[in-house]
Amino acid sequence: MNRTKKKILVVNKSFVVGGIQSSMLNLISALKEDYDVDVCVFNNDGQLKDRLPEGINIIKTNKLLQLHGMSAGESKKLGLLAYVFRLFLGLFDRIFTNRLFFGLAMLLQKPLNGYDVAIAYHHEDSPKAVVSGFYRFISKKTDAPIKLGWIHYDPYFVSYNDLKNEKYMEQMTKIVCVSQGTANIFKKRHPNLKVPIDYCYNMQNINRILTLSEEEQTVKFPEDKFVCFSACRLDKGKGIVRGIEAFRPVFEKHKDIVWYIAGDGAERENIIASAAENGFEGRIVLLGNQKNPYPYMKNSDLYISLSYHEAAPMVYMEAKTLHVPVFSTRTSSTDEMLKDGVEDFICDNTDEAIREKFAEIMDNREIISRTKANLANYRGNNDAAIMKFAELVK
Repeated sequence: MNRTKKKILVVNKSFVVGGIQSSMLNLISALKEDYDVDVCVFNNDGQLKDRLPEGINIIKTNKLLQLHGMSAGESKKLGLLAYVFRLFLGLFDRIFTNRLFFGLAMLLQKPLNGYDVAIAYHHEDSPKAVVSGFYRFISKKTDAPIKLGWIHYDPYFVSYNDLKNEKYMEQMTKIVCVSQGTANIFKKRHPNLKVPIDYCYNMQNINRILTLSEEEQTVKFPEDKFVCFSACRLDKGKGIVRGIEAFRPVFEKHKDIVWYIAGDGAERENIIASAAENGFEGRIVLLGNQKNPYPYMKNSDLYISLSYHEAAPMVYMEAKTLHVPVFSTRTSSTDEMLKDGVEDFICDNTDEAIREKFAEIMDNREIISRTKANLANYRGNNDAAIMKFAELVK
């Protein structure tokens, strides 16, 4: 390797589909020209593995750490014994804590030395969660002089019992949040934390977004409709059901509005039921998981994000890169990432505010035309994030 470059180790749980894993791959793609990057995942498996850039070294962990990086369902592929042990591991950790078995996994893991920077790109989870230990891993198993612990959640709403994890945070050189707003909230939640708290925005793979957006859609959008689109995990936190209720009078007034939603999750049946109860079958369409959501995003009129809480959604910049305005509830970083009334639309995080804002822009479609015109010259890039990263690893 070229030792004129800083040598970086990035640690995560797996290559399984997820926002943190996607963000990690974007980070590696953006940094690989300026740094020597290795990646260490507890579970060396997952659908996103084929997105890892060529030339990136994957470091495998021991068998016990592999179980710490996978769900019980994923452990089945290793055989019955591994599955039973993973179930036992989950039960033991929930009753007691993950310290015992994670500590044993650390004893079995060989050190990974010789790095200038080690990054725990996944947060420490609850002390009673199996999939955890990333801060502990880089503090105990690397001799990197710079150790960075990433935070991908909104600490105002989500804690992962992180006050109990402060002892692991103290072993980091810095805690890095994914937006300035998230960092500000994190500082308030951890007033006694002595480690510096900073931020660095998620990086985007711009060329990948643009290339994939040119592929053909499996489901065609109707040409005579106003198409709203969302791509997200279908859980309560994403606010889809409340969105259906809030949008109801606007949908009833404007018969041309349709809303396509890519993704799957526990709320799927509740979303279907809510759409049916409000008489919106055929107008609220669930597309299921889409390997490539970008053609749908590109060909929509408005991207919808109604989450109760978010840290720094990558989808904001993805939509803007494809020149699609975003309609979003206000969360910890919305105001620093979107431009309300210029390129996007932000409303307070209440059902009434959602309804009023949506009605306003649907009654005045020229507002949409104006935001799209303003987005026409938008060119996404990672320049600011890469410069910020360089500051973090000095």
